[in-house]
Amino acid sequence: KMARIVVAGGNYTGLNAMRYLYAALLAGPEPANVQITMVDRRDGFLHFIGMTRGLTEPDYGEQLWVPYSASPWLQHPQIAIKHDMVVNIDDTRVELGSGEQLEFDYLIIALGVSRFAPIGVQSRTKAEFLRELAETHGELVKAQSVAVVGGGAVGIEMAADLKADFPSKHVSLVHSRPKLLPGPFTDELRDHVADIMANRLGVDLVLGSRVADQEPKSQDMLEYGGIPEFARATATDVTMTLSDGSSLHYDYAIRCLGIRDHRAIINLPPSSSASEPIFGPSGLRVRATMQLDDDRFPHIYACGDICDHYKVKLAGVGMHGAFIAARNIARSILFPERGDLDHATQWP
Repeated sequence: KMARIVVAGGNYTGLNAMRYLYAALLAGPEPANVQITMVDRRDGFLHFIGMTRGLTEPDYGEQLWVPYSASPWLQHPQIAIKHDMVVNIDDTRVELGSGEQLEFDYLIIALGVSRFAPIGVQSRTKAEFLRELAETHGELVKAQSVAVVGGGAVGIEMAADLKADFPSKHVSLVHSRPKLLPGPFTDELRDHVADIMANRLGVDLVLGSRVADQEPKSQDMLEYGGIPEFARATATDVTMTLSDGSSLHYDYAIRCLGIRDHRAIINLPPSSSASEPIFGPSGLRVRATMQLDDDRFPHIYACGDICDHYKVKLAGVGMHGAFIAARNIARSILFPERGDLDHATQWP
C-alpha cells in the first residue's frame, strides 16, 4: 500500500520536513512507495526572519523569496505541492480552500502562526510580494517620524532597522511594559537590548504605557475575523493616546503586536477521556517525538510555532522538530517492526 504523507505548511518547518522525507524515502535508487504532498498558499520559501530589513531595504527584500520551482528535488514525481489554503484538518484528511480533500496516512502540521501585514505577508507569488514590499517602503520613506508599537523581538528588529537605514528619522518604540523583550529572558539581556536601541541607535523608547487609543486606527485594530496577513497594521498621520494620559503624534505607525494560531481549522475528534484539550495555551500539545500528545493520533505530528514543544518560537528549533517528525515518519514506513522513535531536543 502506498503511504500518503501530507505536510500542511511550508517555509522553515514544512520545507525542512519535506527535505528529510525526500532524503529518507525518495533520493535513493529505489524510492519508497509513498506520495508526499506539501500545502502552502505561497509559491516559494519566504525568509521571514529578514522581513523587517526587507521593508527598509528593497534590494535586500528581493532576496527573501525563493520559488519552490528553483529546487530540483521538489520536482520529484512522487512529490506534489498544492498552492492553496488549509481550511480544515481532521484525523484523516486535510481540506483545502479549493474544496480538494487530501487524505493521509501521516500528517505533519507545520502551519506556524499568522501576523498582520506588513510583517505578515499576504502575497502568493514573488511578484506580488515585491509590490507589497515597495508599497510599505514608499510609506516609510515619506514619513519623518515613525512609531513602532510592540517591544517584542519583531518590534525591536523593526525599530532597529528603521533607525539604522534612516538615521535622520525620529523612531519611537512604544511598549506597554517597563522593559523590552517579554518572555523567558533575563533582565540583563533586556537592559542590554534597551541600551543598544537607545544609546547606540538613537531609538526613542516609550516604555511602561500601552496604546489606549489610536486615530486613525489600523485595520488590525478593527473587528477582524479573517486571515491576519490580509489586514494591515499600519496607519499614517497618527495620534496615539497612551494609558498614562499622554498623547503622541507620528507620520506613520506600524504595530508589531499579536499573533494568531490556527486552532480554528484543526478539528480532531474530541475524547471524553482526554485530560487536557489537544490545543494548549502555547499551541498544539506534542510529545518529544513531535507526535500529538494523544494516543488516538500516532500518525499526526506537529512542529514549529504551532506546537508547544518550545517556549521561545525560533525558526531553527522548528526546523529541528520538522527533522524529528519526518525522520520518525520515514522510520515508521521503512522499519515498521522496530517501533522506536527519535526524540526532539528540549530547547528553552
